[in-house]
Amino acid sequence: MKHTIVFHTINVAKKMRKAIGLKLGNPPFSYSQSSALLAIDSQKEISQREIASRLHLQPASVVSLIDELERLKLVLRKPTNFDRRKYNITLTPSGKELASKIRREASQLENFLREKLGSSEAEKFFQTIENISSYIDQWQEKVETTKTMKGGEYEISGAKRHLAS
Repeated sequence: MKHTIVFHTINVAKKMRKAIGLKLGNPPFSYSQSSALLAIDSQKEISQREIASRLHLQPASVVSLIDELERLKLVLRKPTNFDRRKYNITLTPSGKELASKIRREASQLENFLREKLGSSEAEKFFQTIENISSYIDQWQEKVETTKTMKGGEYEISGAKRHLAS
């Protein structure tokens, strides 16, 4: 499947994550965990809802993500003064150290790739990635529309449905 856009892109993403050490930690860190650490590091305090928005995740998913980062002693939840149901998230010293390492490793790989690609090829890459992202959004909208029209089932166009009798 080397020449399919989907699987080739997934393979490249896996190589990038490995190259910057996201999968080498103990325990290994997921893209979402690493991205959350970087989002938290970019603010003095940030709410779980803001993290969800930045990472394009459902708020409920961020709760378990933050639970895990808290268990690893990388973040702290601080209740807000005005609403006990809401929390601001901050990094612990270990979390700051890990966020710095992730940022440093990603930056080194970024610089290396930009050097190898050159400005023209890098610009083409960014345009292609933006296009692919937009096309995926369009495809997801189409799938959701089809799902709604077909009574909530995902259907593969051209495939016959066989009902058990």
